[in-house]
Parts: sequence; C-alpha cells; structure tokens
Amino acid sequence: MVGRKRFFLAIWLSVSALFWCHGCTVGSGGSLGETVSRVDQTPVEGVVETNQEDLSMAKALNSQPSPQYVIGPEDVLQISVFRHEDLTMEATVSSEGMISYYLVGDIPASGLTRFELRDKIEKALSKYIRRPQVIVQIVEARSHKVYALGEVESPGVYHIRTHFTLIEALSEAGGITSDAYLSGAYIVRNGRVLLVNFYELIKKGNTEENIPLVPGDVIYIPSNKDQKVFVLGEVNRQAAIQIDERITLLEAVARAGGFTHDAKRNSIMVMRGNLSRPEIMKINCDDMPIAANVPLQQGDIIYVASSTISNVERVALRISNILQPFLDVARGIILQDSAVDVLEGEDVQTSIVVR
Repeated sequence: MVGRKRFFLAIWLSVSALFWCHGCTVGSGGSLGETVSRVDQTPVEGVVETNQEDLSMAKALNSQPSPQYVIGPEDVLQISVFRHEDLTMEATVSSEGMISYYLVGDIPASGLTRFELRDKIEKALSKYIRRPQVIVQIVEARSHKVYALGEVESPGVYHIRTHFTLIEALSEAGGITSDAYLSGAYIVRNGRVLLVNFYELIKKGNTEENIPLVPGDVIYIPSNKDQKVFVLGEVNRQAAIQIDERITLLEAVARAGGFTHDAKRNSIMVMRGNLSRPEIMKINCDDMPIAANVPLQQGDIIYVASSTISNVERVALRISNILQPFLDVARGIILQDSAVDVLEGEDVQTSIVVR
C-alpha cells in the first residue's frame, strides 16, 4: 500500500528514529524478525503518491579511499633511526599535541600523519646526523574514537585502529541486545546521518553494508520498546510524541499544537520504515475523512510542508532540510545523562592497537 522514499538526517549525535515497516514480514531492508508494537491498520485511500528506493549509502562509503591515520593527543608513538639504536624511544603525544625526542626537543605531532612527522624529525635531526632515516610507528591509537550507544551490550567509547569497520565496532561493544531495533539504527558522521542497512548487515550477513568507520562516528541502535512519532514542519510545536495506543495523523498534529498559518494541509508527508528503505505517503489533510483515519506507527515522521509538494522526487531533494528539526527533537530524547558521559569520554570500554 505504501511505497518508500529517500530521506537524509543530519546531527551530531543521534537521532532516535524507530521506524517500522508494515506487516509481520517485510522485504529487503524491512523489519523482518524484529519485535515492534503496532497499531491496527486501516486502509487509507487518497494517498497522492508513493515510491520506493534503496537508500543505503554503504556502496558509496565503501568506495571512498581510506584516510591515513592522523596523530592526535594521547597517541603512543615509537620513533627509531636506522643504524642509531640509541635513538629508539616511545613518546606519548601531549594534550597540546607535542612530543619530546632526543636531540631535537619538543616537536608538534598532532594533526600529522606518521610520514609527515617522520619528515619533520628527519629535518630536525639532520643538524646532528647525516641523512637520518627515521621510522615512526603508532603503538597505541588513543586519540581516534567511535561511540556505540543504544541497544548494544556495552555502550561506550572505543579507540579505533586504521581500517576499522562497523561490524568490528559492534563486536567490540559486545553485539546488539535482544531489544535492538535494527531498522531504526544509523551512524552519525560530522553532523550527518549515514543510511546503512543494519538489518541486512547483522541478520543477513550482507557485508556490502559493513562500512569503514572514521574518528568521531556515532553508532546508535534504538530500542524496539520505544513508542514515539515525530511531528515536524509547519506545526506550532515540533515534537516527539509518545504513543501508548492507537493515534491518527490529525491527533498527532493536534498534540503538536496544530497547524501553523503557513501549513499546506494538502501536502502532508508520513515517512516510516527502515532508514535505508523508508516508506513515504503524501496525504491531503483537507480531506478530513482521509486524514482522520490515517493510523500512525512507531517511529513515523510527519512532515507538514510550507509549500505544496508536487511529487515524491521533489521531496527527496529537500529531505535533508526537512529532517534537520527531527534531529534536534530526537537529540533531547537519546542524550540522557549516561549517553552524555559516553560522548564526553567518561566510559571508555577498550583500547585497540594500530596495526
């Protein structure tokens, strides 16, 4: 009944979108096998347009070249000079990004690759040694971190090595819990939500979804016990609304303070389902009987436009801007005290040696 369409999210941290697809079993990318609450579904006529598209970004992310490791504070380095064993030493990068080394004293290291630091040391040593050949190795990577939050066995901060992947991070975090809602899971990178199909990766072993992680990535896996819908756009109070029982589209809008003066009631979108394969309905709320009978489900996002949405393709182009408020609303939900501690580095679970 319902198709699917693209949507982008943006954050530093973590949106708690708990999307859910229709029925007990869903096709590729759906919530097959996941236990989630549902509301009774009444057939909805008058849906203007539906569509479907696989939105996983994994292929593009996997095709990007792996960046070189950039040295940062707390990293432990080993520095040696060919044929000068007495100059071999380990150095820890200070909070100011400096290391101290024989003969040359303090030298900036933070922000450099090990090859760039090697060149700096060679230049400094050339005053004392003819054509020094320096080797810099990263013994312990302590400055590069990723965060695993939500329904993993050991939420926390994890130090990562180079070429560290999503499945490795989940393994370090002890795997997912029985309450994990994989269809609503996502990764946040540089304020932008990456659409990766966690269900395909974990339940079906599709390694194409196993993307490489970069420092600062946040992995968030929501709980299938959460029951919220999100109302965004031209409403008086953008909000995440707890649902304990059946709720319709118009009831959710009412709880969000109703439509604003600029709301285009004939261009309401309801998005639901797996983040990588979302469903999208476009509904004309001027037709009150139709709007009043649209049942919502866990994780639905209702977006009230300020201008008429002519088709789903145009919606896709605007989706990033549409869902920025969703990010802002959801931040307040998932950033409980324990999560804040994790993000500030208070709960470091493990350390991984760079190879």
